Amino acid sequence: MQRRSLRTMGRAACAALALVALNALAHSTSTAYLETGASASGEPTIQWRIALRDLDALLDLDANADSQLSWGEVIDRAADVSALADSNLTLRRGTARCTLRFLPMQYVRLADTGYAQLGGAATCDPDGVLTLDYRLFENIDPSHRVLISTQGSAAPQIAAPGASINLSTPTSPADTPNGFLAFLWSGIAHISGGFDHVLFLLCLLLPAVLQRRAGQWVARDNVRGALVAVIWIATAFTMAHSITLALATFGVIRIPARVIEPLIALTIVATALNNIWPIFTRRLALVAFAFGLIHGFGFAEVLAPLSLPRSDLAAALLGFNLGVELGQLAIVASAFFVLSTLRRWTGYSRWVLEVGSAMIAVIGTLWFIERVAGVSILGV
Repeated sequence: MQRRSLRTMGRAACAALALVALNALAHSTSTAYLETGASASGEPTIQWRIALRDLDALLDLDANADSQLSWGEVIDRAADVSALADSNLTLRRGTARCTLRFLPMQYVRLADTGYAQLGGAATCDPDGVLTLDYRLFENIDPSHRVLISTQGSAAPQIAAPGASINLSTPTSPADTPNGFLAFLWSGIAHISGGFDHVLFLLCLLLPAVLQRRAGQWVARDNVRGALVAVIWIATAFTMAHSITLALATFGVIRIPARVIEPLIALTIVATALNNIWPIFTRRLALVAFAFGLIHGFGFAEVLAPLSLPRSDLAAALLGFNLGVELGQLAIVASAFFVLSTLRRWTGYSRWVLEVGSAMIAVIGTLWFIERVAGVSILGV
């Protein structure tokens, strides 16, 4: 009976790995930036910055289909970009919708990533609370976030698709959190939607409940030993990415995203292949630390573009990193419960460890090719 239950759980675990793999092919986590204020005449103003890769995902801007999006191709679709902004950024004064007037679109680089910047002013009714309805990626990518900086408020707000944000009293409680709490939730969302980081963690955890004997993977004798191994791995990964996240956020060390993103994909491939043809079998925490340094630079892409005073940036960093750790803790705890239960299943090393790692290695390889060559293989 117990073996049958383990087989059932094993099949469920393989299905879960397949589901994670399929989700990993979806649109990657993205962040847009919005600044609001008022013109000299008192009209509300906005400045919206959205990554070109996000615009391309929504509007298919690559006209010649060469997988190399140029600024000229974006400018040729300026009317479509303005229409996208008008339909997904809705300013209201009271219950009446404001009329947005956009200036010509500009190209900017934030943390080595290309963005389209669209600014403008709005004509609104004179009375009532000013709110923003944000709809970009609604029902498409729930992991998308927009960081909103409002004139007169030091703490940015963070909103998900479908949120309604109070711009008249940005420092008071609203439908969306602000300040430290907002960055905490953003960190949780980032690790939850960052499938490259999740797959890397899974690659480290798959063999953590096993040990190597006579050239074979066998189940650890007790859960305590497996738990200690997992704690060491999670702690090493946390320490490493916290170091580089802080260094990148404060501008001490900056490595372009075009370098970091392929390296993250390589860490996934290397860790997955090590599960199939083991080289490192005992000191996986060292592997987690070394590769975690690379992943920290990837986490920094959310905070690096923010123009905040150092004191506010420190609070944002603390909240975001704590959110990442909470999300990571939930992932590790869930994975450990399933994997430690399955570790004695005779099919674990073949179907969960080797097949699961092979699937992850394939995805990591495709990500590497995409990120180096700038081509779209997975359709994202």
